[in-house]
Amino acid sequence: MRRTAEEAAQTRRALLEAALEVFAERGYAAATLSGIAARAGLTRGAVYHHFTDKAELYLATIAENWGAAAAPVWAHLEDTDAGPEERIRRFLVAFFTAFEKNFALRTTFAMSMQGSELPELQVGLEDKRRVMDAWAEQLAALLRAAGVDRPGEVVPPESGAIAIIAAVNGVAATWLACPDLFSPAHQAEALAQAVLHGILPRKE
Repeated sequence: MRRTAEEAAQTRRALLEAALEVFAERGYAAATLSGIAARAGLTRGAVYHHFTDKAELYLATIAENWGAAAAPVWAHLEDTDAGPEERIRRFLVAFFTAFEKNFALRTTFAMSMQGSELPELQVGLEDKRRVMDAWAEQLAALLRAAGVDRPGEVVPPESGAIAIIAAVNGVAATWLACPDLFSPAHQAEALAQAVLHGILPRKE
């Protein structure tokens, strides 16, 4: 029984890895379950054993690959050894660097953007929206700790958090649309400073 469970887990992982490649190459509409199964070296029946349809496989591919790829990046926000401003800066540098270098992070981001336009994927993407809400709350708390809500500051923490998320998404979307325009890994520090310049309070 244990061997069977291990084999099933390996099969599911192989399907998710193949799906990531096929969806990245062909997009949701053109990708087929038979093509994904073939890429994984499995039968179409193996796909249906783990996933009911293409939409479920698409959403699972986003959720599981994004979680693994993004976790090291978002971990910077949890690093209590650094101050709140430094935690945000490290997070931004890590994201801009990883987006260029990490295929899973880049691809699942693109897939989630495409999926937001597909009616059959709306229910599954509710999880993404809940995660984004949690990130916004976390960033707002760090901005508040960094002094953004001091008297005289013009950027409320909640607005600053939205601005950071929008900047991250904007850089990522720009990279996907125009990869030759810039190289985030070479400009990660500068991009992070640019994002934070108009949000964090100025040092006296």
